[in-house]
Amino acid sequence: MSTQIKKSPDNTHKLSRRAICLRAPLALIILLTVFLAPQRSASTKALPQDPAERERPTKTVMINGYEAMENEAIVSFLDDTPEDLLQTLVANAISLSDASEGRSIGPAGLKMLHIRSKSMNTRALLNMLSRAAGVKRAEPNYIYHSTLTPNDTRFGEMWGLNNTGQVVGGQTGIAGADISAVQAWDVSTGSNSVVVGVIDTGVDYNHPDLAANIWSAPSSFTVTVGGQTITCPAGSHGFNAVANTCNPLDDNNHGTHTSGTIGARGNNGSGVVGVNWTTSVMGLKFLSASGSGNTADAIECIQFAIQAKQIFGSGANLRILSNSWGGGGFSQALLDAINAADTNGMLFVCAAGNANSNNDTTAFFPANYNAPNVLSVAATDNRDNKSSFSNFGATTVDLGAPGTNILSTVPNGGFAVFSGTSMATPHVSGAAALVLSRCSLSTANLKANLMNNVDPVSSLSGRTVTGGRLNVDKAIRACAGGGNPPTTVFFDNFETSQGWTTNPNGTDTATTGQWERGDPETTTSGGTMQLGTTVSGVNDLVTARLAGASVGANDVDGGTTSIQSPAITLQGGTNFTLTFSYYLAHLNNSSTADFFRVSIVNGASVTTVFQELGAATQDNAAWATATVNLSQFAGQTIRILIQAADASGASLVEAGVDDVRITRP
Repeated sequence: MSTQIKKSPDNTHKLSRRAICLRAPLALIILLTVFLAPQRSASTKALPQDPAERERPTKTVMINGYEAMENEAIVSFLDDTPEDLLQTLVANAISLSDASEGRSIGPAGLKMLHIRSKSMNTRALLNMLSRAAGVKRAEPNYIYHSTLTPNDTRFGEMWGLNNTGQVVGGQTGIAGADISAVQAWDVSTGSNSVVVGVIDTGVDYNHPDLAANIWSAPSSFTVTVGGQTITCPAGSHGFNAVANTCNPLDDNNHGTHTSGTIGARGNNGSGVVGVNWTTSVMGLKFLSASGSGNTADAIECIQFAIQAKQIFGSGANLRILSNSWGGGGFSQALLDAINAADTNGMLFVCAAGNANSNNDTTAFFPANYNAPNVLSVAATDNRDNKSSFSNFGATTVDLGAPGTNILSTVPNGGFAVFSGTSMATPHVSGAAALVLSRCSLSTANLKANLMNNVDPVSSLSGRTVTGGRLNVDKAIRACAGGGNPPTTVFFDNFETSQGWTTNPNGTDTATTGQWERGDPETTTSGGTMQLGTTVSGVNDLVTARLAGASVGANDVDGGTTSIQSPAITLQGGTNFTLTFSYYLAHLNNSSTADFFRVSIVNGASVTTVFQELGAATQDNAAWATATVNLSQFAGQTIRILIQAADASGASLVEAGVDDVRITRP
């Protein structure tokens, strides 16, 4: 988008004799105003014009409902100001502003000045400058954002995330009748530190568009579910209550479809994208291949989720349970389990039902349970109508979300369009996860955040509690804030050495492909295995930067390679966030024994905060962004430990890392 300033047709080049005669007295009046104005003691010199020497902006502020730079203004002087007088006016404006920077901007002839004040906030600065001598106008230095869109090939069909008015199912949509995901992605694209439990028919954890966002058990663990003790292996992906196993593989379609809406991998150049480009989906299967299940098995899934969270802590940070199912009568046992999920910090998102029925008069469970963590979801279409099939309820259904003709993942690498409140529910579950990737909220506050930031739509007015449709952009900005950008505590883009140590514990077993900082070379084998491009600059961290004589010459072989950051002290706050770009690439001879892992070392304690495992499918190298909440380490001195492993024999494994950053609000 370009912005043009139009000059008014004032015929300034056709001055009359009278105008010429008046110019000198006008200049005299302005000069008197300048020299009679109160002078500040600050220097009037303009700041250095070399951009590298300018002070970095640190704050933003909302002006007239829009985000702008704090302490800054853009000043335009009167069009017919003579050049010699202009210099005096500029010096005066800089002095009055107590400026740390004053520089000319804009095309020739527009007489614009960008000012940054050392002591005045934006409102005071605008008020003062608008009354200063010779000033035509003073305005905020507004902030503009890119509109981040993924490169997933079928994103254009996903009207629920980005409705451009495209035709879906034979119906032309209304632009903007969506959840505003594109705008929200400018704030966050998700975090795999937030785990969403999908209680459904299971999930195809091998799907190419889901595999990277599937939760994997950090280690073997034992749970007691339904009176039985079950031990799940490391690398397992959830629970199957139908078979009482740790294998929640989808044998229907439904659970894989809802999981894709929550978290199909974003920006990977193929397929679809979820509300979260990056997240962790745990499969909790209680519905059989026919799509039916029972109360006891649903309770066991909740029981498993609670125990997994208690066992692994941040390694299974379950905050949302997504429930695209319903039916049957009131069950106190199921309600008790839902309340237990609330006690353990889990939002319970439910489908309102597909009978075009009023849930206020005919209850539909579990959506109708009166539990503080239940969030009931109706469905809308691409014109913001209530979907014809969707249940409603002015006091029992909380909000709407896209649910008609929704494209998402299905098993065996496929994609399909489904309709139902089942499809609306994961939009809300995904939105909850996206909000939590930036905001530390209790379950009650998370629910309120989603409900208080809907878009009002007439079709849901008087038919839902909020009368509105989900808007994830409003929700995430309401808690993430638009005022002050985060403070960077640590940043490394590996252009210079900051003291990372390879094999810090002397226990690495990899014989080739050890971590190093450098300018990487590209390797390919049916796809890119090592990226020759970085996220920023020339260098990154990479498992052997040189390509070698063949594709497997310098990949990770023989076991684990590790590299550790210098010491980082997390001080000045209680909420810290780690973000980094990474990739893990492997051929189809890989397995879950291979991994990319990030841990936090705190004294003798080592805590895994991020992990991606290999799989028996080829995964080409592509940069992705991970976000991890480090608030548990606030006030402590830590080191970041990064590992990659080829532990499954003859597999080919490559990995890279760039732009490691820790921030606090």
